[in-house]
Formats: sequence, structure tokens, C-alpha cells
Amino acid sequence: MPFDGTGYVGTQQGSVWTRLTHFTKAWLPAAKTPPAKFLAPPPATQPDALTLQVLTVARALIEERKDWVQRRYETRDGRRCAVGALRGAARLMNMQGSQSGAHSFLLSVAMGRGFNDIESMNDNSSHRQVVSAFDEAITRATTQLSAGRL
Repeated sequence: MPFDGTGYVGTQQGSVWTRLTHFTKAWLPAAKTPPAKFLAPPPATQPDALTLQVLTVARALIEERKDWVQRRYETRDGRRCAVGALRGAARLMNMQGSQSGAHSFLLSVAMGRGFNDIESMNDNSSHRQVVSAFDEAITRATTQLSAGRL
């Protein structure tokens, strides 16, 4: 029987380029997919507790008179104003600029006291008044958290 090559043609894998492509795909790592936990939204209760924690940690950062400053967000020796304390608390808790809920509570207290923003409340108030503003913001956040409205 003569050799006509029909069996050989059917088993060929294609051109050199096709074989090279298949070979390199086998050696290249597959694209990594992120774990499912990163795709899921955070639990609904997480921002509530974080807001309260940021306010509490921020208050602790300026609780002592020597740790508080006016007309600056933060000094090199670690003194902070009210906004600087919020930012510092977020940094300590490894939050990427997520102190907006805490900022909103403290801003509502400042506006209730007749100020346009937290900075002017800090710069035109005594240390005791600023700490009491944090206490009032913590009380408001706790009340709304317990009522489930935060």
C-alpha cells in the first residue's frame, strides 16, 4: 500500500506559530482572580461602629490640653486640632480617609454652636469646649447607632 499521508495530515497541530502559541500559553501563569471576599460589600454594621470608634479615638488624641493645638491641623510634636484628631484617628485605624461619618457628627455639633466649620470651632473655643463637642458628637452617634438610624 502506498503512503498517501492522509493519517499524517489529520494529526498535525497546525503551523509553527500555532504550536508556539499553545506552548507559551501552557507556560504563562493564568490571570489571577481576586478572592470573593473582596468583591462582597462590607457588612452594613461596619461603618456605624467605625464612625463611633473614630470619634472616640480622636477625642482620646486631644483629651489632654498639651495634645491639642489651634490654627494647625497637626504639629511635629504630635499636637492636633479637632480635624487633625479625626484624621489621625483614621490613620491609626488604617482607614483611607473614611472619617466622613465622624466628621459629619462633629460638624453638626459645631454648627449647632454657631460655627460654620469644625476648624473655626476649634480655633475660637477653649480646649474644654472642643472636648465637650467630641463628647456631644459621640453621644449623638451612640444614640443613632442604638436606634439603628446611623
